[in-house]
Amino acid sequence: MTTIFYSIIAALLFAGLGGLPAAAQETKQRIKSVKENTQKVQALNAFFDDLMRVHRYRLETRKINKSERIGGYKDMPEHYREVEYRDAKNDHLLSRIRWENKKPGLAEMVEIYIYDKQGRLNVDYLANYVPGYRNAPYQVLVNIHNSDDSLTAFRQFDTFGDRLFERCKGDFFDQTVDLSLDEIDIPPDPSEVSGELYTACFGLLPITPDRYLKPMTLIPGLKQESRQKDEAASELSAEALEQRMTDLDRRIKASPDQSDLYVKRGRNYLWMQQFDNAISDFTKAINLNDNLDAAYFGRGMAYGRNRQLDRGIEDLSVFIRRNPESSLAYTKRGVRYIWKKDFKRARQDLEMAVSLDDTNAEAYDDLGVVLAQQGNPEEAIGHFLRSKTLDPSYQKAYHNLAIVLYMLGDLERALPAVNGALRLQPKNRGSLLVKSNILEGLGQKREAAAIRESAEFLTEGNWSERSAIR
Repeated sequence: MTTIFYSIIAALLFAGLGGLPAAAQETKQRIKSVKENTQKVQALNAFFDDLMRVHRYRLETRKINKSERIGGYKDMPEHYREVEYRDAKNDHLLSRIRWENKKPGLAEMVEIYIYDKQGRLNVDYLANYVPGYRNAPYQVLVNIHNSDDSLTAFRQFDTFGDRLFERCKGDFFDQTVDLSLDEIDIPPDPSEVSGELYTACFGLLPITPDRYLKPMTLIPGLKQESRQKDEAASELSAEALEQRMTDLDRRIKASPDQSDLYVKRGRNYLWMQQFDNAISDFTKAINLNDNLDAAYFGRGMAYGRNRQLDRGIEDLSVFIRRNPESSLAYTKRGVRYIWKKDFKRARQDLEMAVSLDDTNAEAYDDLGVVLAQQGNPEEAIGHFLRSKTLDPSYQKAYHNLAIVLYMLGDLERALPAVNGALRLQPKNRGSLLVKSNILEGLGQKREAAAIRESAEFLTEGNWSERSAIR
């Protein structure tokens, strides 16, 4: 048993709602459908994470006054601690968060409020998990506001662009206005409504929420981080990638001293797993402008993937010195220490990563790998469970959980874990082989042999990191 586990782990390293709010009761079916759609799950969880990033950034950059209350539900009294965070300078409500009492660092609801330069409320957001469930937020709302001397109005959307509600209050000439329109009453095309009152209330509000769906872009200090996140997350088709590379080649030829172009092309090479070319472009960018942190990060990633681990660690260390709050950078350097089998330093980096961002699913998973290697499988299990709870679409967390449970001989729990991995990636060779071993241990030898045979000609996936570029 132990021998089988270490052979697998080596490959891994390198390669009921009663009593809840009524709204939660009404969304049980929606949660079920969302669970079956990985892209929606990822988008909703990412939106929640972005709101929390805005909250943390404000804590770092403003003086805040806090107030709190304890609350709960019918069958879950004192379930959460609701904290309001206000700007000490003007008393504007910046955020309201419900933290689970039993898990103090885990937020189940977040509201974010953003104001214009005149101090008027511009947009507010709400994202809410069903208490006890972390698949995806069941309620995500965007409220866009407008006001003048006599009328105050807002239009409500979900993150998929659907208009849900409109509200207007105030005075219109000698008329007192208190207008509420739900999904049924909202006109299909507000731009075609000619009524003076409706136009006065809602005419200046956007018809779609598009420009508000990335809350980080509305915070000046987070715009660049949001752009980098979008660039890293974009999955280009082969045709689109080829077109982008052609365009970058042309632009570099015309402006060979423009350092940011080499960073962009280097990222594409990294995405294409052409690591030597990526290293070359990132190096050119650094030679032109040593202050380009993104070039050090990218080259550190590429060196690591090219098995030049010490150089990769050196570059990521430069990035970390300049960006000491980057949970992602500590995660990536920690992974490279894992590859070097320097589990002590890997653990230090990964523990720092989760302390900086307690929603970093990748760091929790990698920390679990380190703990398993250090002979702490029970503690590792907790980290794998935490990882997949934070990101239910993270296949590697299910896979690693299955391995450690298998190592401990807990085959009854290992089987659903590996099945979870295979639901996300049905043709993942590593997970199929783990399932084969589990079934054989359960005495289901025929099924085990069939799965092993089906996996024989599949290629081994990359278990080394979540992705080549983030």
